[in-house]
Amino acid sequence: MFELRAAGLALALLVIPLTGCKIVQIADQEAAAPAGFDAGSYVQELWESQALPHFASSARPVQEVLPAIASDLATAGGQFGYRSGEGSPWSFIVAGQGKVSAKNTESRAGTLEVAVDGLTEPVVLQIGPVIRGNAVRDALPFVSFKDFTNQIEFANAGKALTAKALEGFAGGVEALKVGDTVKFTGAISISSKSDAVVVTPVELVVAND
Repeated sequence: MFELRAAGLALALLVIPLTGCKIVQIADQEAAAPAGFDAGSYVQELWESQALPHFASSARPVQEVLPAIASDLATAGGQFGYRSGEGSPWSFIVAGQGKVSAKNTESRAGTLEVAVDGLTEPVVLQIGPVIRGNAVRDALPFVSFKDFTNQIEFANAGKALTAKALEGFAGGVEALKVGDTVKFTGAISISSKSDAVVVTPVELVVAND
């Protein structure tokens, strides 16, 4: 009899705390949770007000930057570039004008080769629709990993920034042809001299006379 009473008391002790608890359905919890990071909205807020003005004011002539990179990356970085910290890739913002010498669209990672006066090799521009890397994001000092919750958010911001840049010139890419004169501003991200030097444009327009 004692054992039965003890068991009943134990059961009562287990039940009593539940009477003061509020049971919340999983769906209610999800509805009350804060919305996730919206990379598109994040980019929309800073693109016109911060990103484009930064690219315009920071761009250096491509015919000065590329030979400097080829000569000594660290020196070129100190003179023309930016990086978020030791060990991070160097970012360069460049601008130039020249004639299209080749248009490569066999791959979805399309490129445009532009002959620029003062350079012996053409400047390679990424024209998509697939754009490799995060050169646009990494060239912006006000877009810092420490300002994001995790690596996924930072990566999504990079993708959204690249997509926004592509959006600005993609509409005219199909009509571009060899012999056209183009004007461009864009970003380069490079870790070592052995890396391919390619420009991810944020501006690409026909400038034929």
